[in-house]
Amino acid sequence: MGVQTFRRLSGLLVSIGAVALLPSPLAAQDTGSIVGTVSDSTSRAPLAAVLVELALSEGEGVRSTLTGPGGTFRIDALPPGEYEVQASLPGWETLPAPVVSVAGGRVAHSRITMVERPYRLNPLTVSVSRTREKVLDAPAAVETVDLESIQERPALTTVEHVRDQTAVDFMQTGLQGSYVVVRGFNNVFSGATLTLADNRIARLPSLRANVSYFNPVTSLDLDRAEVVLGPASALYGPNVEQGVIHSFTRSPIDDPGISISATGGIRQQPAVPEQGLDSSDEGLTHVEARAAFRASESLGFKLSGQYFAATDFGYLDAEEQAQRQMADACLEGGLEITDPNCLNFADGLELSDPADRADLEQRVGNVAGGRDEDLERWTLDARVDWRPNPHTRLVLAGGRATAVNSVDLTGLGAAQILDWAYDYAQVRLQWKDLFAQVYLNRNANDGSYLLRSGRTLVDNSRLFVAQIQHASRVDDRNRLVYGIDFLRTVPVTDSTINGRNEEDDDVNELGGYVQWESSLARQLDLVLAARVDKNSRLADPVFSPRAALVYRPQPGHSLRLTFNRAFSTPNTISLFLDLSGATLPLGGPFRYDIRAQGGSDTGFTFRRTDDVPMHLSPFAPLIGSTSRDYLPSSAPVLWSEGVAVAQVLAATGDLDPDLARLLAELVPPDDSQVAVQALTLNPDASEGEPPFVPIPGGLAGIQDLPPLEAGITNTFEVGYKGLLDERLLIGASGWYSHVTDRISALRVISPNVFLEGTSLNSYLAEEFLARVGTDFPDDETALDAAAAVASAMAEIPLGVVAPEQAGGSGATIVMTDRNLGAFELYGLDFSLAWWLTDRWNLEGTASWVSDDSFTAGDGPGAEVVPLNAPGLKGSLAVTYGDPAGGLHGTLRARAVRGFPASSGVFAGKVEDYGVVDVSVGYRFGRSGLWIQLGIQNLLDSGYSAFPGAPTLGRTTLLRLRYDSLRL
Repeated sequence: MGVQTFRRLSGLLVSIGAVALLPSPLAAQDTGSIVGTVSDSTSRAPLAAVLVELALSEGEGVRSTLTGPGGTFRIDALPPGEYEVQASLPGWETLPAPVVSVAGGRVAHSRITMVERPYRLNPLTVSVSRTREKVLDAPAAVETVDLESIQERPALTTVEHVRDQTAVDFMQTGLQGSYVVVRGFNNVFSGATLTLADNRIARLPSLRANVSYFNPVTSLDLDRAEVVLGPASALYGPNVEQGVIHSFTRSPIDDPGISISATGGIRQQPAVPEQGLDSSDEGLTHVEARAAFRASESLGFKLSGQYFAATDFGYLDAEEQAQRQMADACLEGGLEITDPNCLNFADGLELSDPADRADLEQRVGNVAGGRDEDLERWTLDARVDWRPNPHTRLVLAGGRATAVNSVDLTGLGAAQILDWAYDYAQVRLQWKDLFAQVYLNRNANDGSYLLRSGRTLVDNSRLFVAQIQHASRVDDRNRLVYGIDFLRTVPVTDSTINGRNEEDDDVNELGGYVQWESSLARQLDLVLAARVDKNSRLADPVFSPRAALVYRPQPGHSLRLTFNRAFSTPNTISLFLDLSGATLPLGGPFRYDIRAQGGSDTGFTFRRTDDVPMHLSPFAPLIGSTSRDYLPSSAPVLWSEGVAVAQVLAATGDLDPDLARLLAELVPPDDSQVAVQALTLNPDASEGEPPFVPIPGGLAGIQDLPPLEAGITNTFEVGYKGLLDERLLIGASGWYSHVTDRISALRVISPNVFLEGTSLNSYLAEEFLARVGTDFPDDETALDAAAAVASAMAEIPLGVVAPEQAGGSGATIVMTDRNLGAFELYGLDFSLAWWLTDRWNLEGTASWVSDDSFTAGDGPGAEVVPLNAPGLKGSLAVTYGDPAGGLHGTLRARAVRGFPASSGVFAGKVEDYGVVDVSVGYRFGRSGLWIQLGIQNLLDSGYSAFPGAPTLGRTTLLRLRYDSLRL
């Protein structure tokens, strides 16, 4: 006799027994009934022969029955009271069900959902092919985080739930700050990996940065998260060369109810002697709420939100401190326009204009105020679901996230974020195999500023997206998916970010794609896709093909071979940025403006004389020119600038007047006597490192920069995923990528010019020896003087080889993005998920990349490209869960190998580190009350995830959560 037959007979006997024991009609008036359904949580299909048991809230079993063919059950003659409804079926797990209240003479209703254990290891995913498919059938490596894992992990941002997934690189920059990519090439203010929320791009518009705390979605409302490893441009378009992170929220129709969580905690930071920081402990508060109402089987609406407040981990930036000292001196001097400390912040301002003077006062005040590390943010999210018939789903959604106060890293240093709001509005429709949506993302920010320069950052930019996709089944073995995407980016920065480009910085992108899915045989699938995109700021359209073979030798096992061509387009920062990030003071009124600029659609050209690029000099007014006049980069001109500096130093008492007079009397050297040296500023040189470094090829190696092009990544991948004995899932991938024209982070392209020290010393020695007996008493004195003067003069950056497109009002050191040469890399990813028992689960990941930095291109133009992520990392987690008992817990450990890092002004070495996290929680029966404890960095091992990021210590979170009855 089979199990199913036995269960049906048992159910029949239980029903007969129940009828025989029915109370009298009079007694029935004092009892109630429960009717309900049991269904598959994924497909919503009814489940038959499920054993349903009722227990009083104290845990005493009172009734049981089996579901019928339609998944329905009914239990009568129940005394009034609170009942826990429990269901069991071999190979299936019950998702948390509410307590049901029974009243005399009334019928109560219960909905129970169950999940198949193999499904936990092989769930449905939509992010690979933009259509529903099992993970094992997907033509790409994809990792998922399910609802149960999300519910059991206290987190301050939703992106933390994917932190330990395979190949994910998580750069944590504070309690709530982080930048997340897949398979490396991270950056501060990064948007390299496409981040989606309910099919909507969740990056900041215009800036294209994945700032996780600007996502209005709360962990209470998160249903699952999917991570697609590797390129995905064929279906998603530009900027998906490093995969997709896609989060999905819960429908109010499918998951009604009220949930509230309150988290209190403490963050502990160890002492950081090199920054002069003592150890510190600070509290934090995080409150989340979700209210979802099902008005009918076809209509529901929900509202969710959160509030977060804390004091972030402390960090002292050396450059910020230096600028702050100058700002303090400027304020103490009464904001005098002749004060060199005030002039340090005055680039681009006409101080005779009262408005510009007020702007200067604001900049100086911003810098003098220093960092405010008291974090505060709130979010609000709303959604309406309407399903008028089984084939149609309409969703209206909108939300706002506001960072009241925060500190975030940018390529120009840290920024103080003040009242920065992010809004979205979305309409999406699914009708049969047609999907369409439109949405608008918008920034609302007027008061944030750069901490190194005090410059205000206004950003009210918008991103409008319209998409339509349709799937058509040609026959039983062939299917087409095709669609069109339109994106319009409208930067609105009030000239604070895009400067001179403010009136001409919109970008339109139009792309179309088609994907053919064919079942070549019962065990073999072929996927071919192609996409063409046109960016209004790029000369040529971009073609993105994709091909994949998926072979399933037996159920639960799949082998895949894929090729993907992905591309990244320049964002509006790369194209139109025009912003002074800091100054390089030289003493007195002399300084260089360090300016970040986009290449627009013109690129950068250098003015030349005799094929040698010319320079701008802050000292040019001393020799009868202006600081915006291009001068020959020759020894005689630089000598005249250096001698003019000597006269100023003599006038201020910083140089012997007789020595300054002597220099002025010398015949200027020519290029055969003294060489001109080109060195590039290192904006984030550590103590002991030279502030300027040589450039390949010297002056002759300086080349014009063409307009930016799309970066191309071609990736081949072979992978395997297998489900063994319904309990062990193993995944392995090997991949190879060839990258061309990758768009770099901000780099200095304007080298400074110096008189070369050795040849200058030889020239001065010869001249000074000729004056022994008149200006010097003996040879030794003359030679010592020549060496001292040559050493001092050779350290002065007398000019800067700035492109003709350089902005600002004086001599400008330009930083910009540029296309890099070609390079190659390859790697391996491994994952496992093993259900040791029904309660114990083991998970592990490991990822390896061939190197942590790469040389792009050949010859003088070659450049080192940092992975900005570890070449080797791994994680291991042990999880315990007892649905009946309510206890759950996870112990996680991850290890990261150190790597060189460079992004904008931040550069250095990230040291090896390992982190252990633990979470444990208890759910009090079916009451809906949870208590959870989460400790990140349990061992309090201080580490920094990136240069410019604070040293992170232990964070302890205690969360109380309550889930109400479904509504």
